[in-house]
Amino acid sequence: MAAKTDPIDIFFEMPLNKWQIFDSKTLSRSKIVLLHDLKPVVDMFNADGVGIGVRTAAEVINEIGLSTHDRQRLVSLMSARSFDVYSVRAALNDYMSDAELEQIKLPPKEQERLQGYMNNYSRGLLKVILDGTEVKVTGRSSLSSILEDGVNRGAVLKNLIEISSKLRIEPTEIVVYISKLSEIILAISYYQRVYDSLLPDLRELLVDVKKLHEQTALMNRFPGMREETTEAMNAGRQTILTLNGYFDQFHKVEKFFDDITPEKFKSMRESVEVHYRAIGMIVCFWQIKLNEWRRRFWDNRGKRRDSTWEQKYNFFKDTVYHNLYTIEDNVELIKTAKLDL
Repeated sequence: MAAKTDPIDIFFEMPLNKWQIFDSKTLSRSKIVLLHDLKPVVDMFNADGVGIGVRTAAEVINEIGLSTHDRQRLVSLMSARSFDVYSVRAALNDYMSDAELEQIKLPPKEQERLQGYMNNYSRGLLKVILDGTEVKVTGRSSLSSILEDGVNRGAVLKNLIEISSKLRIEPTEIVVYISKLSEIILAISYYQRVYDSLLPDLRELLVDVKKLHEQTALMNRFPGMREETTEAMNAGRQTILTLNGYFDQFHKVEKFFDDITPEKFKSMRESVEVHYRAIGMIVCFWQIKLNEWRRRFWDNRGKRRDSTWEQKYNFFKDTVYHNLYTIEDNVELIKTAKLDL
């Protein structure tokens, strides 16, 4: 069994005091949770941290006198398909200022850990921007900090103007455009790291489902068992094959700016913006299923609990198999994704 998931990497629940989003103190003591049936609820707590039950968004709004922007933000978050930092930012984009959105980010330690994934993706972009300069990027660098370097500022601006000309984008907008693409690339890099840490548990779950599939003695009592376990194994395998293939393909992004055109840039931006949302949802989906399975059949010391195959099947059908179809479209989207790299 894999190590316990870092709280920042849990996509299916979000403590509402994680970032400064709501004015309501009562609401900020709560958390949003995606249940095993993928329905979002607000898990409410009182001032002493004692649970007082789950609520829908409508029930919370009726019980608490929320301000207009608190209501808008809550409803928007409840419609998100994942509560990772990037999905939260996307959900709240229309209801928060740029300064407010800026504080919704990964902690510094996680950003540094993520740098290994980002290096390949940012290298091609930085190579073009820094062409003709003596700047050596050894850590995290933003365009703004590079532009503050008086010695190389002229050469960097010249490169940015050339890129903007190729992309048919105003020079004053190029930093915004590239920053947006960089953030999406960073999101996909982050999802890859979380997916990599989830993979051992997903494979272990598929082994358990396969063993369940082989319990032929139960087939007469549960006629749908063979088809259901087959469907679950196929969904898990397709997820692994699809995401592994996508991430392998995406590593080529470091060469993206070597031969850039407006069409390639537009296509790349539009494609990855759709892709990263789908990947976040897929990862969140399997986290929910794995969390349910882990809570039922493993103890806090990482040892399996005793259970019968009948108990495993009933739990499997109610949790893992339930709503399995909801990731099909997202997996198919990533499976057929073509990146013009």
